[in-house]
Amino acid sequence: VQVIHNSADAAAEFVDVYLNEDLLIPDFGFRTASPFIDAPAGVEIVLSVAPAGSTSVGDAIYSAEVTLTADETYVVVADGIVSASGYNPAPAFGLQIYPMGREVATDPVNTDILIHHGSTDAPMVDIVETALGAGTIVDDLSYTEFAGYLELATADYTLEVRTADGSTTVASYQVPLATASLEGVALVVVA
Repeated sequence: VQVIHNSADAAAEFVDVYLNEDLLIPDFGFRTASPFIDAPAGVEIVLSVAPAGSTSVGDAIYSAEVTLTADETYVVVADGIVSASGYNPAPAFGLQIYPMGREVATDPVNTDILIHHGSTDAPMVDIVETALGAGTIVDDLSYTEFAGYLELATADYTLEVRTADGSTTVASYQVPLATASLEGVALVVVA
């Protein structure tokens, strides 16, 4: 399991993550990711999130019961808002679990990219590659959804995030996979 902290709520800037009663990741900061960690499979476990500096799992502000499958790899993204006010919209905090995570690319000359829409105040979007002319590579991605892995040739790309109707470019990003020598790497991109 790899855990990614993507809750932009200031009240959750740093959190403690528990696996059942055990502190798994202390002081876990927004926009950070854990390495892949082995977790029990075939039995129900409880993943809990508590404020940083918590004294036990009893301080949790969120818990989810999950049963993981043996020999599977998971990416878990924490999204949403925990505060009762100050955010609009304010979708509830939750864990989004992707069950087919990858630690390396399926082809050693490619770069595999899992894309997750975790922006609480962004509409449904498309992702369009413009430098090499690939066009729309992700279509109609909504908040909390994963687009699945893109198995890309390791090159340098320009990706535009556009509204789902394609009329407005929200942001544009340089994605220098070749320059960064990311052949054979699997990674996760989170909004």
